Amino acid sequence: MNSFRMLKRSGSHCPQLLGALVLLLGGVWVAPAAAQFLPNESLVSANPGLIDFEFSQSRGRVAWTDPQGNLWLARVNRSTGAFEPVTGRGQLVATGAVAKSNMFKWNGPEWLAMASGDQLIYSYYLPGQPHDALHTRMAVAVQNKNGNWVSQPVSPELPRMSHVASQDKDDQNPHIRYLDPDLNHYWRNVLDPSSETRLWFLPPSNRAWRFASGARALVYSLPVNGVSQVFSYQLDSGTIKQMTFDDGGKDTGRTVPWMWQAPEFDGDYVLATVVDDSELRIYRKLTVAGVTQWRPIYSASVPHGRTIGSPEWFVYNGKSYLSLAVFVVPNEFPSEVWISNIEAADPLMRRITDTTLFRVRNDPEVFITEQGPFVYYNRYDPGISPEHPLCNECSEGVYRADTGLWGR
Repeated sequence: MNSFRMLKRSGSHCPQLLGALVLLLGGVWVAPAAAQFLPNESLVSANPGLIDFEFSQSRGRVAWTDPQGNLWLARVNRSTGAFEPVTGRGQLVATGAVAKSNMFKWNGPEWLAMASGDQLIYSYYLPGQPHDALHTRMAVAVQNKNGNWVSQPVSPELPRMSHVASQDKDDQNPHIRYLDPDLNHYWRNVLDPSSETRLWFLPPSNRAWRFASGARALVYSLPVNGVSQVFSYQLDSGTIKQMTFDDGGKDTGRTVPWMWQAPEFDGDYVLATVVDDSELRIYRKLTVAGVTQWRPIYSASVPHGRTIGSPEWFVYNGKSYLSLAVFVVPNEFPSEVWISNIEAADPLMRRITDTTLFRVRNDPEVFITEQGPFVYYNRYDPGISPEHPLCNECSEGVYRADTGLWGR
């Protein structure tokens, strides 16, 4: 609790103290200055196998897969942000799921927003078969009325993996994007096998894409005359439109474009990209001199010698923010976590992790507690194995950093 709120609370029960303060300040009530934000981090779970975890804000749960392929759920305490149990091994949902290094190629469990609430989609290996792409399938786990999680394969049962799910609350027709063993891209409505559509315009090497939030569309980047630009693809019509035309390569390395409805702009859609690996650039569709197009409205860069990875947006107290994994040259791994807002009138670009210790800080994910948003991530000691800094022996578990946004 901040000092101002504590003082107001104590003053309401102690009028003599409040009166003395007012008298001391010449009869004018002056609130104490807000505490200065300090980068920070704290241990959440020492479990080294708790990686590639994903939060459901609505359910207050974290999902993850252990090295043996067991898919687990744990509670996230909404008051403190603690994992319950601290190991993450709360409720076993499924076995035989894609695990270990294959999660970084084909993805771990993802939350899928449905009309029935957040459910889980994950990839698994066929029993008794090699753990390769040809023997990998997708499944959905749904919580029934008794609180149990029931899994069923996504039909038809073809070799598919690397799923990413739509996140539109109460969605009657949720959709997923995924790969086949040749790394061809597809999308489909989860409940309709016949809707599978190959995304012919995305080369197998392309990873710079995401579903738009609140719209049945995909946003992605591809080069145009040597400069990477962002496009939109409408799922139902197949219409493709170029969104950006300005200088700078968009989402060319470790980042993807994001599109969502920003409450600070009356629910208008905004587009977030990372330009030339180090600049966060936000666009909004505006009409100027009779011409309507996506125009840059905000730009913020990390300090020289740093590059951005893994941006993810979130909304808190009616404002949009992004969490960022930040790489410090010459390291090939992220060692800092930052956050940014999207308002040029009140810009915020803040490092939130304490970097007193040189560590890998990987795969940041946001969960909003009653104390405000925290960013959770895996922390590793690269000194143990410099050639493989994300090794299991290097892991120090799950850490988190307070964003300090409760006062904004």
